[in-house]
Amino acid sequence: MIKVISKNIKGSKLGSFYSVLLAFIISVSFTSCTDWLDVRPESDQVLEDYWQNESQVNQVLAACYRSMLEDDYLARVMVWGELRSDNVVSGSDTPDDMFRMINVDITTSNGYVAWTPMYRTINYCNNWLYFSPDVLDLDPNFTKAKYQMARAEVLTIRALSYFYLVRTYKEVPWISTPSIDDSQDYNIAKSPEEVVLDSITLDLKESLNYITDGYDVEDYNKGRVTKNLINTLLADIALWRNDYQATVNYCDAVLADKTLYLEEREDVLDNVFYLGNSTESIFELQYVSSGITNNIVRDYLGYYGRELGFWKYPFNMTQKGGPFNYEASAGVIEGEDDIRKTDYIQQIDDETFYPFKYVGLKYESTSSDGSSYGYSYRIDWSNWVVYRLSDVILMKAEALYEIGNDDQGVIDLVNETFLRSNPVTQDSLQLDNYQGVDLRNLILRERQRELMWEGKRWFDLMRLARREDSPSTLVNYVLKKFGGSGDNVEAKMSVMDALYLPIHIDEIKANSALEQNPFYQVNSSSSTGN
Repeated sequence: MIKVISKNIKGSKLGSFYSVLLAFIISVSFTSCTDWLDVRPESDQVLEDYWQNESQVNQVLAACYRSMLEDDYLARVMVWGELRSDNVVSGSDTPDDMFRMINVDITTSNGYVAWTPMYRTINYCNNWLYFSPDVLDLDPNFTKAKYQMARAEVLTIRALSYFYLVRTYKEVPWISTPSIDDSQDYNIAKSPEEVVLDSITLDLKESLNYITDGYDVEDYNKGRVTKNLINTLLADIALWRNDYQATVNYCDAVLADKTLYLEEREDVLDNVFYLGNSTESIFELQYVSSGITNNIVRDYLGYYGRELGFWKYPFNMTQKGGPFNYEASAGVIEGEDDIRKTDYIQQIDDETFYPFKYVGLKYESTSSDGSSYGYSYRIDWSNWVVYRLSDVILMKAEALYEIGNDDQGVIDLVNETFLRSNPVTQDSLQLDNYQGVDLRNLILRERQRELMWEGKRWFDLMRLARREDSPSTLVNYVLKKFGGSGDNVEAKMSVMDALYLPIHIDEIKANSALEQNPFYQVNSSSSTGN
């Protein structure tokens, strides 16, 4: 039995930071999709009595962070970033809405297309941005410098939430003011993608002027907004917009921080996905120190005692041509001895594979049965890694390739993550083996190997489709998990609009200014989700 190591989380300052919530915020009941702008106090008098001092300002700041730990928020992060990609097929007892989305059977009543959780977080941020400036005149301890730094944190949390929305729906309502009273107009139309992306980019650039490089409390460096997080988010946004030189510049700003470095290959499962806040982490949702159960990772990927989750790794992806069995050139098999093949994926039998990343603590090869899987007893508290150094390295590689004229530089960057997970006796990826080959596909394969089930793959494929202005190549990737021919998958992804999710039917009914995404004009049958 593998010994399980646990962190001492009692008395954590970060846990206290996340645990403090406003009384009027936690009393709000979000019972329908129409409530995504509705964070109202019980009376105007309650609101007037609040926002009096620095402590109350910090409580709302904590609520902004805390809202991202809610089950339904993380569910969207994982589902929107992975479910339709070639990383996932149905596993054990997969819920109906999830099963349908995996199989590209998406309706406007599917529970996972509801955007309520993201707008809830956005509204917490809008409340802070609207009311906190008044406290500058009420509490001398709440200085302009403290305000500006906290504002940078709030703007970044809001920007991250909007970036998930834009990548998923393309056009969404841009809301920058809080819900305060019934006199407001809640019928708000969608804004063009560029308007939202321009707005959050400006917010993030402004925030760079006021945010800290790091905090005195170590866990804050991974659980609160830092300069590294803002630069990483700006790089991701720039890459989405095909602004490749800006992507390289923002990535370089992160890579210049030498306190960030990749964990050793044998420590990745333990340090990155179990203990959390590793040397390569840039930003994580802090479930461990807050004492909040990470139910979504538990259910979707599995945990000790229920190792087989809702998601399964496609059998077809393990075969020839998959990311761990790809013939780069004659006799050169890319990823053949890659440890991520066993550390991230658990083989149950000849044709059954489940996620082991997050689920497992350590994989070891034995002489008796060939493998031994050690499970984490504390998987229900695992942090969720939003960004880490591997992602930044490979974003830079992708941007560098699209700029052109530096194939060796691209290979060198891909090798930084590839060699971490491949035997030291194995040669690095050699440019000579990729002559006349589109290195874009190499980068996609390495991102898939390194970042599978971290909420990245669908957005990686979407960037490819957007560059080509065609869903064809994306569809070919997705078809692999169905053995090359899915049930009408090509028809269901036949145009670019089909790659974005529909707006939930309840939102359309509640907001007369909303127009349904073009591909989903016909209402669909009722279903429910997380």
